[in-house]
Amino acid sequence: MTEEQGAIGPAANSFKLAATLIECDALRLTPAGVPVLKGCLEHRSLQTENGMQREVRFETDFVLLGDQARLLAQAPLGTSLIASGFMAARSARSRQGVMHITSIEFVASGG
Repeated sequence: MTEEQGAIGPAANSFKLAATLIECDALRLTPAGVPVLKGCLEHRSLQTENGMQREVRFETDFVLLGDQARLLAQAPLGTSLIASGFMAARSARSRQGVMHITSIEFVASGG
């Protein structure tokens, strides 16, 4: 097992988050021509912690590559979605986490 895999393995760094798109930069292309989209998601939910309900609300930055970046770039702010992916450091100089989304699923608004 490599140090990068850790004691639990590579799948231990994964997430699935219901969120709302609240910020979206302009779609960019890498030097290799891969679409890249950066932005911010907001999550709100009720969670049980230590047997008690608590309201959870947070914002987190994301990075999305490829065809789904093109798709999300066309979505209006306020779009509800489920994002799946993994966490990584923002850069070699910043250890702050950022979500790297590998797939998105749009959620129909009830109304």
